[in-house]
Amino acid sequence: MWITEKGRRRLEMLVIDAGHGGIDPGAVVNGIWEKDWTLEVSLYQHERFKELGIPVLLTRDRDQALSPEARAAKVRQSGARFCISNHYNSGGGSGCETIHSIHSDGKLAKSIGRSLNVEGMPLRRVFSKKGTSGDDYYYMHRKTGKVETIIVEYGFLDSNRDRKKLKSFSDRMRFAEAVVQVMCTTLGFPYTSKAKGLATDLYYVQIGAFKNQQNASALLKELNKKGYQAIIKKG
Repeated sequence: MWITEKGRRRLEMLVIDAGHGGIDPGAVVNGIWEKDWTLEVSLYQHERFKELGIPVLLTRDRDQALSPEARAAKVRQSGARFCISNHYNSGGGSGCETIHSIHSDGKLAKSIGRSLNVEGMPLRRVFSKKGTSGDDYYYMHRKTGKVETIIVEYGFLDSNRDRKKLKSFSDRMRFAEAVVQVMCTTLGFPYTSKAKGLATDLYYVQIGAFKNQQNASALLKELNKKGYQAIIKKG
């Protein structure tokens, strides 16, 4: 079978989706906003995939609200082969979950789940879910076209055990790296471990501290308009 350069690019391309964003915080537990953590892990993976030579796109690279339709359209129109949709869970459980389409064989979801488990996060389940219409229950599976989308739930924010495993930035990026390694194998790219100082050694720049959240949000909006990546963290 002949594969054109365009076809080869699709076979290799990957989309990273940072779940939630903007006015949609996702799960909020003990001062942790899911949207912030999904952005952190997605930006890290984006840089790692670029370093490893894998064509990669982001659905968002800042604290930006995306409607379900706009998010799915970005993935669907990318022409990519795979999408990793990053999330953190809540609701009384514990452990990581990976969710695949009912039309998928689930092999990639199982590989990601096993890899997270090896890094120390108990694997709760790997599953797919059918909606009442008989199609996929999850919008990111139902509306992303031919792009195989895996929803990765790295742990439960309302689980004390999971939060301890995810507490430090370096721990969260260790789990993010586990996904990077699986995707390199899946896409047929050589994997090399993270170069020292790539993303876990970060230097933070603080330009404001506010007692009023509205003031913090106003500054964040201004920074985002100017193209700066910034998030709000409760200290």
